[in-house]
Amino acid sequence: YGIWEKFTWKDYLKYAKHVALGLKNLGLKRGENVGLILDNHAEWLFSQLGAQAMGAVTIPLFTSAVAKELVYGLNRVNAAFVFAQDQEQVDKLLTQRGQLTHVRMVIYVDPTGMRTYRDNPWLISFAQLLELGEELDNEQPDLFIKELWEGRPEEVALMLMTSGTTGLPKMVMLSHKNLTEMARKWLETAPIGVGDNWISITPTAWIVDQMWGFGITLSGGMVMNFPETLETVVEDFREIGPTVIVTSSRFWEDLASTIRVKVSDAGFIKRTFYDFSQKIGTAVVDLESEGKPVPLHLRVMKRLTYWLVSKPLMDRVGCLGFRAAYTGGHPISPDVIRFFRANGLNLKQCYGLTEAGGIFQVQPDGEVKPETVGKPLPRTEV
Repeated sequence: YGIWEKFTWKDYLKYAKHVALGLKNLGLKRGENVGLILDNHAEWLFSQLGAQAMGAVTIPLFTSAVAKELVYGLNRVNAAFVFAQDQEQVDKLLTQRGQLTHVRMVIYVDPTGMRTYRDNPWLISFAQLLELGEELDNEQPDLFIKELWEGRPEEVALMLMTSGTTGLPKMVMLSHKNLTEMARKWLETAPIGVGDNWISITPTAWIVDQMWGFGITLSGGMVMNFPETLETVVEDFREIGPTVIVTSSRFWEDLASTIRVKVSDAGFIKRTFYDFSQKIGTAVVDLESEGKPVPLHLRVMKRLTYWLVSKPLMDRVGCLGFRAAYTGGHPISPDVIRFFRANGLNLKQCYGLTEAGGIFQVQPDGEVKPETVGKPLPRTEV
């Protein structure tokens, strides 16, 4: 396992500025498009913010996409520059270079395995880009602020591809104002704010991480965390203690299934305590979702079983610190919602669309009905 690397807000500004000026040094013009084929790492944020600071439009693409899918997305917008995560993504682009006629340069983040690529003039490392930005910053210290203030809230900040379920994927254009307004709605509604720990585990090309990991964490002064790998997520949860998470329903379904399998392998006494705890917790959750009063004896037993069973269980899977947990994507089984809420995790459904700028409907605290997706956020028409 690796060691957590920390970045301050000052570091955030420095890297974003040097990315911005590095792109400027390479000839990026205001209004041009920049492709991002990046994993959930800090370099994604630095790259996206830096490009947008120069007036560019960013287009995040899935790292799981095959070469032809990347070509389709990049050519749809005539991307001038592309950020690639590693050798795997660079190789995809190199195999299709003849079709990427608008791409002037590819910036790769992870240098592992890239030694033999150094003589390729089409490629430059992220570290080299930062050096170019620092050089320009030293030569023209006011340039970054000048470029920044030329931007307008109504300008397009990024384009995201739709799922393409009814045909070829389409591009959705979102402005800076779209992102900040959605962040404002959530910060007014959800129990989140300065000092909260958000963990980024959904793809950067998905609206969830763009809205939350990019827009809300910045606007709310939250700490952004990136897991080492998806395989180490549970261990990472326990190490950093995130307080807020929004992820796909598949994540919660898989986690619930994993917990149930492990419980089934436990001894008789542990299984008995678990079954009793689930019975009490589910009864309380059902009464609360129906707006009915919870009898005193159930409240007492729920409190007792929480300390004896649910709290250690949630700690074991790294979910004890979550004050707010949300699920989106395809519909989730109401039983999964009941399962986690019965164990003390404040899991709620939300609903959104890329075309609508993000998640715009969520279950409020105290009104969680497992079969629904809640109420619209403030200033939202449905």
